[in-house]
Amino acid sequence: MKMIDLPFDKDLAKLTQLSEQLKQSKDARECSRLADELLCKMESTTLSARCCLRDFLRPGKRAHLQHILPYPSAERCSVEVTRNGWTRIRLNTLLQSNRQYVTGYIESTLLQMLHEHRLGGGNLPWYERAFVVITEHTDKRRSDRTFDPDNKEWKCVLNALKGVLFEDDNSQTVSLILDSVSDGKGFTEVAVVPYFEVQKSWMAR
Repeated sequence: MKMIDLPFDKDLAKLTQLSEQLKQSKDARECSRLADELLCKMESTTLSARCCLRDFLRPGKRAHLQHILPYPSAERCSVEVTRNGWTRIRLNTLLQSNRQYVTGYIESTLLQMLHEHRLGGGNLPWYERAFVVITEHTDKRRSDRTFDPDNKEWKCVLNALKGVLFEDDNSQTVSLILDSVSDGKGFTEVAVVPYFEVQKSWMAR
């Protein structure tokens, strides 16, 4: 069998190098720089690996492709469609700041979660118009992860949902709510709700 060429081999070597540098660094600013570079490299390497390795996946015992994402039980990632047509997505990370380098990791992860939900036999609703409610479960003691709403990278969420749950992410199709709960749990919940259900509740107030 021909040896498999993995285009992200050099990235893995770079990750090891950055990890060692971070372990040995004693300067706070240098640690911060290395940690940021390491995270970005990890995310971009994951994206590269997903593109490359998905071609090697074969159907498992349940006749659908093996998971590219970590198992939901370990990473607390999930997709659920409720009886009243709400789509709830739980992502095991908080939103990035849009002032930082954005790798596309969150958008890719959301797309993969929705894809695997369908592969597992789940249905996804189609919304002619929707409210998208993004709730971050943050830790108020971690001021470094508390961003102003206009500084949060929420566009990646709409980009992932566009074409899967609704046609476009313009103002005629999607209304957006950004919320934050200081419970220290460190995850993001995305709820996609039929627009007129929310509109009715507002009009009844």
